[in-house]
Amino acid sequence: MNNSQIKNDDIDIKELILSIWHGKIYIFSSSLLFVFFATIYLHIAEKKYLVEYKVKPVYENQQMNAFSGLSGLASISGIQLPSNASGDFKIFKELTTSIEVSEVIFRNKEIVKKIYDDEWNSSLNIFSESKNKFMRYASVVINFVYGNYEINYIPPNARRLAIYISENIEIHEDKDTGFLTLKAKTSKPNMHLKLIDEIVEISDQIMRQRYIDFSKEPLTFYKDKLRTARSREHREVLAELISKEEQKLMFASKGKYFTAEPYIEPTISLHPVAPKPVLILIFALFLGSFIGYITMLLRNSNMEVKK
Repeated sequence: MNNSQIKNDDIDIKELILSIWHGKIYIFSSSLLFVFFATIYLHIAEKKYLVEYKVKPVYENQQMNAFSGLSGLASISGIQLPSNASGDFKIFKELTTSIEVSEVIFRNKEIVKKIYDDEWNSSLNIFSESKNKFMRYASVVINFVYGNYEINYIPPNARRLAIYISENIEIHEDKDTGFLTLKAKTSKPNMHLKLIDEIVEISDQIMRQRYIDFSKEPLTFYKDKLRTARSREHREVLAELISKEEQKLMFASKGKYFTAEPYIEPTISLHPVAPKPVLILIFALFLGSFIGYITMLLRNSNMEVKK
């Protein structure tokens, strides 16, 4: 790089600094205006809190310990061991966002009214199209952009509730432990905590009832095998399997939780997690400064043209 290029660069930087200094009123005023708008937004924006609900498998450790010493003998005897609880826990995870669970939750009219409060008409005691005009216009625009025909209003039902749960409640699985965390960022934290609690309880109840309904089949199979078994090892394996299955059946009939249970008290964040004031104010400041600088440049260029 030669000296003339360095000199030109120095001149450009000086000119840039001078132009910013001369336009400081525009930049400052624009920045102040955008920060003011950001402050107004922070005052009127919905404050969202983080709800967290953590669950772990109930029966996994018990079942793994129960069958750990039987796997070798069972394979030699041609007996298939019951599936472990991790498979049940995966089914539990899928159930949480299923229509099957939503159908049960939907019977709780109080929580449904809170979820769809903008559609609940208390004077007529029915659900009707949202009173929020912005939401209705937005729906029309979205349908037009997507090329959809006009869709008639569908009152809240189990299918809509299942979609709502999928869109508003995140389910994260810990890679190390396999435990689940159900999260929701919401302006109605107490309602969503109650909703997540019902999701966990109902999903667990469904898994419990499924096991009770179908447990007779493996028990009958093991007992039939026990009657025809000839070797002592074979009979011991079958007797142990029958004992463990009957213990699990008893546990399913009387235990508070069957597949999943909360292992940490559910929490609601003390402070809102959205919107984030610092990020919004910094963005407003930079955007305001940029707009002010552009305005100053346009004004200077117009003045030069007139000259």
